Amino acid sequence: MLKAAMLFWLPFAFIPFGIWVSQVKPSSVVNKLGYTISILGTALVLASPWTVPESPSNAVGHLLGFIAGPTILILLGLFKIAYSGNVPVGKLSEGDRNIGVALFLIGLLWLGLMHWWEITPIMSDGEINRYWLIFLPNLLISLTGLSLAGGLAMLAFGDNRGSESRYLFGMSLGAFLFLLCAMNIDSTNLSAIEFREYVWLSIADIIGIIIGSILSIISFALVIFVYERSLPKPESIEPPNNHELAQVTQVIKNNIGGDD
Repeated sequence: MLKAAMLFWLPFAFIPFGIWVSQVKPSSVVNKLGYTISILGTALVLASPWTVPESPSNAVGHLLGFIAGPTILILLGLFKIAYSGNVPVGKLSEGDRNIGVALFLIGLLWLGLMHWWEITPIMSDGEINRYWLIFLPNLLISLTGLSLAGGLAMLAFGDNRGSESRYLFGMSLGAFLFLLCAMNIDSTNLSAIEFREYVWLSIADIIGIIIGSILSIISFALVIFVYERSLPKPESIEPPNNHELAQVTQVIKNNIGGDD
């Protein structure tokens, strides 16, 4: 337990701590130190399958090492598509949009190979990484919903964003087809029936997150509403008298000139 705490959980805590240090301090030296701490923590977490192979916690580092590549490609592709159209700040070119589509497709194909071929994240005991079984359906469902919502938002609120919305609709369809195929076609290490069970669990997780987020927003709004209702009404201020008006007139005259 001590070895896992020192070589996994402490480095895992270094990642957000380093990011926080790099953002809150104005000194460039401290900023670089924060980034260094985060990078070192990430490296130790990724190395956990070798540093603490007997700990169940190393499944997290094992999964991160597998999914880092395709996840970065997918997120970068979405970013390039979203900012390649008619946006007021940070607009990207049409070439960047095409690169974004290619990155997204490569990332999705990479995940497909990890699911159906022999490069599935397998632990040292021969079992599939349990976090991979949670990550993949959640990612596919989230990509389907977020891409669809983003495309609809561009059509409803965007200005000349029809082209980008079509790309997002295509990405949503691609992620949904991936999900359907995984639910109906057995992979090398996992049957379609087992995968469907994790899909339903992921849907329940996402619904729970949405309901919890809505309830937290409602609770926050109710607290503010009750607090504001409990405050006394502000007292009315008396209008300025002739002496105060004369002082204001003199100040204006001294600063901008002019007649009374």
